[in-house]
Amino acid sequence: MKSVENLRNLINRVKSHFVSDQVQNFVLFLDDFFPSENIFDFFGFPFLNRLHNAEDEKVKVRKRKFFWLSLLTALIIIGLLVVNFLITFGNSEKFPETIESFCFTGGYTFCLLRCFHLCYWKRDTIRAIIDKLDQHFPHSSRDQLNFEVHKHQRNLKKLYRICLILYIIVWLNYSVIALFSFISEYFGLGFMKIKLAMPIYFPLDPYQPMFYLLIFIVECSTLLVFALTLAAIDVLFCGLVCVLSLEFDVLAQKLAQIDPESDENVEKKLSAIIDDYNELSLIGNELEEIFSLILLVNVFSSITMLCTVVFFIFTPIEFSLMMNFIPALPGVSNQLFCTCYYGQLLETSSLRVADEAYNCNWHGKNLKFRKMILLTMLRAQKPQKLTGWKFMDIGLPAFYWVLQTTYSYFSFLSGLYES
Repeated sequence: MKSVENLRNLINRVKSHFVSDQVQNFVLFLDDFFPSENIFDFFGFPFLNRLHNAEDEKVKVRKRKFFWLSLLTALIIIGLLVVNFLITFGNSEKFPETIESFCFTGGYTFCLLRCFHLCYWKRDTIRAIIDKLDQHFPHSSRDQLNFEVHKHQRNLKKLYRICLILYIIVWLNYSVIALFSFISEYFGLGFMKIKLAMPIYFPLDPYQPMFYLLIFIVECSTLLVFALTLAAIDVLFCGLVCVLSLEFDVLAQKLAQIDPESDENVEKKLSAIIDDYNELSLIGNELEEIFSLILLVNVFSSITMLCTVVFFIFTPIEFSLMMNFIPALPGVSNQLFCTCYYGQLLETSSLRVADEAYNCNWHGKNLKFRKMILLTMLRAQKPQKLTGWKFMDIGLPAFYWVLQTTYSYFSFLSGLYES
């Protein structure tokens, strides 16, 4: 009953974030970090919830137990995937199973490391970043309407819905195909070969009815935690970058609204804008430092996953494998596109400050004002970027590069398989 009640509360909290009657609801994003916070909290991650300390001690203990149980299960699954990969490696007849084991192992390990990195090692840093962003965020309804905050709100809601729907579809696809294969085999329908949701090693025959159902339930539960956690992490990253981009846009609009002719405090306002820009740049550097290595691994893991997915779709070795990987294609590509899109958005928003500074009516003004405008333009001409460990800039060009690289590796893998 407790699990059902927790699930009902989670659904109600997520629904509350999609109420679009008031623009000011976007402030909730900064208070409890949109639905990502609820997903992390539901699965036992002591993350950014500022009310977490006020919970009952029994609730905390139950969540901690759930978290460590989920972690232990995930580690066991990873170990069984690795064993299955080593057993099938080099066997040409089990080549698809080898590739599938490798993909699941890498995906689970990467997701686990990302969760620990963000939810434990960098938790306090992210909290501090949110507090800093909160100071620059336009909280009043008038300012939010003036600076068009609702546009960012709508984009973020669409992103959350798309991520959650795609990951749930992938989870349902793996689960339903595995269950359908078991049912068809058990009742002698013979439509498809019986298989598990993930190709793990099992010392006994995993396709006996009792063993299969037990393994199926464990695999589906861990896959569900895996899918929802990935969605929460993606929205967490994109949400932080979205708010930072929004605040750069706010500074650009404030520069555009400066009127040196009629405003006596124009130098004071410009000085405040410069200070805010420097603070936002420092926040951007902190975000880049936190996510830099994760973004690099994300790019190359996306190349591997996309190449594998395209390979199994266009080289139909087994029909069930092709059906497994078809829903994964939009999920992986959408996740990478959203990451690159918000990286590009941050770069564009920071450059907009320099454009608005130049368009400001600075001609013929006093020397101090012109120097301040010049310093603002020089500082803002170097855009705020997110990089993959300084190896590459995260933006739309990176997304195009990933697609080109994926096609090259797919061609190589296809030729290797045919030979």
